[in-house]
Amino acid sequence: MDPRQLGSHALVWLAILIAAILQAVHVARSPTISADGITFIAIARDLPQGVVQSFRSHDQHPGYPAMLLAATRLVQWAGYRAEPGAWAVGGVIVSYMCGLGCVAMVWLLARNLFDTRAANVAALVFAALPVPCWSAGDAHSDTPHLLAYLTAAWLASAGVVSGRALPLAGAGAASAIAYWIRPEGLEVFLVALACLLWQSFRASWTWRRTSVACATLTGTALVIVAPYPILAGKITSKQLPFAKTYKVQTFIQRVARAEATADADAPPAETAPQETNLAVEPSPAENTAASAPAALARAPAAVETAAAPPRYSLPLVLRMLGKALATFFISMAQGFKFVFIPFYFIGHVACARRQPEWLQIAMLALLGVTHFLVLLGVYMLSGYIAHRHVLPLVGLAMPVTALGVIYVAETVARRLKTPPGYAVAIVLAVCCACVLPYSVRAVNREFIPVMAATRWVQDHAKPGSGVVCNSPYVGFYGTLPVAYLNPDAPTLDQALARANPNADYDFVVLHVNAYDYRPEWITQLEPHYRQVRLFDDPSSDRRPKKVLVFQAKDGHVRSQPRQRRS
Repeated sequence: MDPRQLGSHALVWLAILIAAILQAVHVARSPTISADGITFIAIARDLPQGVVQSFRSHDQHPGYPAMLLAATRLVQWAGYRAEPGAWAVGGVIVSYMCGLGCVAMVWLLARNLFDTRAANVAALVFAALPVPCWSAGDAHSDTPHLLAYLTAAWLASAGVVSGRALPLAGAGAASAIAYWIRPEGLEVFLVALACLLWQSFRASWTWRRTSVACATLTGTALVIVAPYPILAGKITSKQLPFAKTYKVQTFIQRVARAEATADADAPPAETAPQETNLAVEPSPAENTAASAPAALARAPAAVETAAAPPRYSLPLVLRMLGKALATFFISMAQGFKFVFIPFYFIGHVACARRQPEWLQIAMLALLGVTHFLVLLGVYMLSGYIAHRHVLPLVGLAMPVTALGVIYVAETVARRLKTPPGYAVAIVLAVCCACVLPYSVRAVNREFIPVMAATRWVQDHAKPGSGVVCNSPYVGFYGTLPVAYLNPDAPTLDQALARANPNADYDFVVLHVNAYDYRPEWITQLEPHYRQVRLFDDPSSDRRPKKVLVFQAKDGHVRSQPRQRRS
């Protein structure tokens, strides 16, 4: 990079090229897409069968699945029709292209706030960060949402100051599109509307000018937003237990209930014998006199004790808030990959010295606070904040972070009496080099043993066999009927109650230490299955992660009693 060209528009293309290369390396090194990507593919497959039913039955918003469906149709039209490979490729293409768009949008946002040099540095930093790169190289909705979110923020930052209709209409439309992908997309519209009203009062706009500006922003947003809640019958059910069609406990509710139970000296939930509805069908090698299904076996299953009412004490709420804050700051540190955190805070000093349009800065700060509060709520409801959830905050922080890089470099240049352009280039290059190894790191490798176990079961299964599992990859890469062990079906009995009654569930694949894995499943399997294979996780570096494969012992395990096939 020529230091003299730090103010050139050409550097944004360099940033986009760097992002394209890093994202391509990430895609090439990843053995598969994420589990969330499989969920989005399932929704995309449902869309052609019935749009309204799909809207109502899924918590995820349909914007990204619709984009994924369109991209997959193009991939299939181009000649690649492999299943499920074409769907995975379609999802990655959408995220990949949106990832490049996000780099350009960070550049536009920073240039609008400050100048071209700050925009170039912001775009280069964002292109090198690992978390945006990982998200853009996977079948996630976060990067398409981020592109619409940043577009809305860029247009709104210009529109709220001037009141011009065109950028306000674009901001409302982009925020609404972001909402179709993820519900927090409406944050930009709501914050921009509040800032627009404040600016109209502060600048003494006429009533007509205020009405036109607010109506333009609101009208474009509502026109695009409205079809989803009308057809789905909900604004969103994502992370909102009261909006779901089935009963679900929030994370804080489960913690409060557990503490109330412990305080009452109630015994903890234990594995206890429970009669199951499994039917074990004798194998053909057995005596034909035993053609009727075997007597129902008694298999252990997880049962809950009498649920104590949750008690939301002040210490509990404060402790939960503390954990939420800790999780948030860890995710933010990963979003900046630690290296750029000091530059972000130093950038505020440089920003104050530049004296930019304060309303634009205030609007972005208010957006950040709003998203921060939303993430705290997400933690209270679901118990986690993923690194990719902070991407809007990282994108909004890039302009100020770029000022911090420039400020530090110019300070060093003055002390060393070197040209400022060279100092900025060196500081930027060193910092980006520190994070690049993480940007090209292979992810999703923990699912390699699940895929290997799936292939093994496919090779050894007889016609009519099915598989019980706790991983979506088994159904995604396999062709056998699947009964899922998950929070909706936490026991073997409940999983088989939802399964295909015409399949023999002769195999079980358990991804140990995966999300929502329950150790009591092993005990439930013992009466009917024996372990036949173990697949180690090659990427395990702390605790042992492995995949276990079980096979039915003496007969076929069915979801309901039925006569043995002839």
